Amino acid sequence: MARTEKLLVLPAEHELVGSQCIACQEKLKAGDEVVVCPRCKSAHHADCWRESAGCRKHGCPQVAIAIKPEETVATGDAHLLQRSPKQKALLAISIVLVLGVLGFAMRPGPDPAEGRTKISIMVAGGIQETNYFEPFIDEFNNSQSALYLALAVTPTVAYDQKLVVLLGARDAPDIFTLLEERYEMFAEHGGLLDLTPYLEAQPELIERFFRNGLDETLVNGSVYGIPHPWRNEVFTIWALSPHPDTAWQMLVMLLEKIATDWPEELKGEMPSEPWKIPMPGSF
Repeated sequence: MARTEKLLVLPAEHELVGSQCIACQEKLKAGDEVVVCPRCKSAHHADCWRESAGCRKHGCPQVAIAIKPEETVATGDAHLLQRSPKQKALLAISIVLVLGVLGFAMRPGPDPAEGRTKISIMVAGGIQETNYFEPFIDEFNNSQSALYLALAVTPTVAYDQKLVVLLGARDAPDIFTLLEERYEMFAEHGGLLDLTPYLEAQPELIERFFRNGLDETLVNGSVYGIPHPWRNEVFTIWALSPHPDTAWQMLVMLLEKIATDWPEELKGEMPSEPWKIPMPGSF
């Protein structure tokens, strides 16, 4: 037979005054509403009894019968949260589907290289440079099954800053251009690949690409770049390029094209920015 609990308001002289509530461990005081478990006789504050839905003594099975927890009435839109098991299942499925769609939409796009060896190229410029390089790059990529060229044409105003950040992060392009006045500084800081061995293996390129000889490009006895045929720029290869030999072949191919069909409107001096580029101790 179920045992019904009773609510008691403690009089000042009651023996429970000063004892502890088994639930909150606070002392019971005169005037408190108290419930004594009808099974184990443990004393509770009435609010603690309601909150616990019955006796808090470990192992006691007594549940609240007469003095039950207060039912909260849904207000506003809270009733909309009360769903049947079927509705909850549909909601869970909907969430999974939404997360799946988001995951699909946010996943990285397909690699345009598609497993081919990728050589990245970064040059300074704008729309005109893009219009010159892109058809050639696209034609090359469409004809190759083993190699892929990734071109980035970066505005001159932000070029040096972006390049320094990429070099510092060890994520620089394989091939990139530098203004002639920046070339020595980048070479001395270890950012450029020594091209001397390649030129020694192909000496005919010296006459073809270095119209004024090697002296202008020597840094501590080595060559780290090839002059642009029509601009005050130098083409270089990143010192940490994962594919230096392939980058060298692509650089030679690129320079041979530029030497033959560089647009007249793109010939001339590239502007030099007035600020100085902060350089790390080494790349």
